[in-house]
Amino acid sequence: MGSLSAPGEARRRELESLLLLDALPGVGPRTVQELVRAAGSAEAALSDLALVEARSGRAAAEAARSNALVGDVRRALERADRMGMRTLLHTDADYPPALRNLADPPPVLFLRGRAELVSVPAVVVVGARRATQRARRVASGLGAAVARRGVPVASGLALGVDGAAHEGALDAGGPTVAVLGCGADLAYPPVHSALFRRILEKGLVISEFLPGTPALPHHFPRRNRILAALGRAVVVVEAGERSGALITVDHALDLGVEVWAVPGPIEDAACVGSNALLTDGARPLVSVRGFVDTVLGPAPAEAADAGPEGPGRGLWGELAEGARSADELARATGLPPRRVLSLLAALELEGRVRRLPGLRFARAG
Repeated sequence: MGSLSAPGEARRRELESLLLLDALPGVGPRTVQELVRAAGSAEAALSDLALVEARSGRAAAEAARSNALVGDVRRALERADRMGMRTLLHTDADYPPALRNLADPPPVLFLRGRAELVSVPAVVVVGARRATQRARRVASGLGAAVARRGVPVASGLALGVDGAAHEGALDAGGPTVAVLGCGADLAYPPVHSALFRRILEKGLVISEFLPGTPALPHHFPRRNRILAALGRAVVVVEAGERSGALITVDHALDLGVEVWAVPGPIEDAACVGSNALLTDGARPLVSVRGFVDTVLGPAPAEAADAGPEGPGRGLWGELAEGARSADELARATGLPPRRVLSLLAALELEGRVRRLPGLRFARAG
């Protein structure tokens, strides 16, 4: 990714100008694109205040004259530099092609971690923040199964389904991508600070917002369009009638990205939105292994026989001699019982492990 190296002076000016345009009142990514097309560059657009006023109003033109705004942008970029963030401009050759298909592609992306993952089509897993235990278990198992195939799992770092999908991918030793509704220097929600650090170590964090930008309600629909564009498929694990996950689905449908939904109990309000997707034509995800084989292709025979990677591998080895109880597995592996049950649930969803009476487990097949 050549243009991710330290930017030259002209690129730095264009980077600052794009961020200044995006920070003007009444200006969003789509208007930034219009101004850049009209003027030839973001720097030229900022020099033509008549153009800014004509396209965006007097308040935007007046804000463009503000030295304070310039200072804010420069300080944020200095923070990005100190933290080792990389930037992608919409004019860069290695800007993700899928994002160019959006009606309002982000003018700038801030990347932390494995920057190459931004151009690898991911499986996007989204759903309710107040997710049921069932939904978190499915999201974790799905994240693990996809990650074991070396494919990134993308989500939004939110509570519930998002966090479970990220954790499942990381626990399986695979890549995961978090797209944020705040600056890439902030873990939001704060309770996911440890998960945020794990993603920085093993995966990728993406934001279109300046470092230091707080998580605000109107940021999340913008975040969701990026998630949809990064996906080779979008999976809704669980969603209520007004779930923000459905915004990701709308963007996915506009982009021609296939949408899957996990069926849920018809009497459960937490599943109204995801079940409605099934009646609207989403593909039903009734088997994690079936989904992975359909979307990613069948696993090579040798990979299928090798057992899981990551923390689940130790459990798999302990089950080689026959059925074991969860307590026995916890003692044998040294893992906390709750962690053992979580990993076993993921292996069960993948079809690798079967549950027996008395909370005992055995290899499937």
